[in-house]
Amino acid sequence: MKIVKAIAYWLFIICLPLLFLTSTVRLGVNSTHLYEYGFDKYGISEITKIDRTQLNEVARRLIDYFNSKVETPQITVVNKDGEEFQLFHDYELTHLEDVKGLFRLDYQAQVASLAYIIIYGLLFLLWRKGRWQDLARGVRRGCALTLVLIAALGIASIFNFEQLFIQFHLVSFNNPYWMLNPSKDYLIMLFPEVFWRNAALLGVGIIAAEALFSGGIAWAIPFIYQRRRR
Repeated sequence: MKIVKAIAYWLFIICLPLLFLTSTVRLGVNSTHLYEYGFDKYGISEITKIDRTQLNEVARRLIDYFNSKVETPQITVVNKDGEEFQLFHDYELTHLEDVKGLFRLDYQAQVASLAYIIIYGLLFLLWRKGRWQDLARGVRRGCALTLVLIAALGIASIFNFEQLFIQFHLVSFNNPYWMLNPSKDYLIMLFPEVFWRNAALLGVGIIAAEALFSGGIAWAIPFIYQRRRR
């Protein structure tokens, strides 16, 4: 029984960084502000010759597609030369389908990790008869693990993001459709590598803030409780 409890306890700790990661990814996927910031920051309208209003529509279309509200991310646009065309090639659509699969997996992992944390927390309090201080210690450990992992990832991203970016795609996709041409493929024009690098760094910062906030609460509540008892 002790082994089962230990395994369940460490799964609880591991689920915390998983929840922080998946929640942050989900937030980014559904943030039109992030897409629009990238469009402005990297001059995407000038690169693609597509006006800002239509780029906003592209962002909303992608978000709807990733959330299964539309069947395809394909959208018809008109460039500044008056040429009307469909934005994505077939292989870009295939890649977007693969990306959608990753995001759906992220959503499922978020729900599963959150459910485990809630269920474990309730059962833990029943098993230990109110030893909520031990549960708070587990939260602090999970937050500490999160900070260690993102520190390592953040340092690696700063010094060698391109290699990490390539390795991620090699592991995540079983086809070459992610290898796009920045001179003719609009998907990579819309979201260049520098966008993903800065989005990753932003995500690391958000996860760190989530871990610090949650860990701070898990530390403060027992601390305040002990002081009041004295």
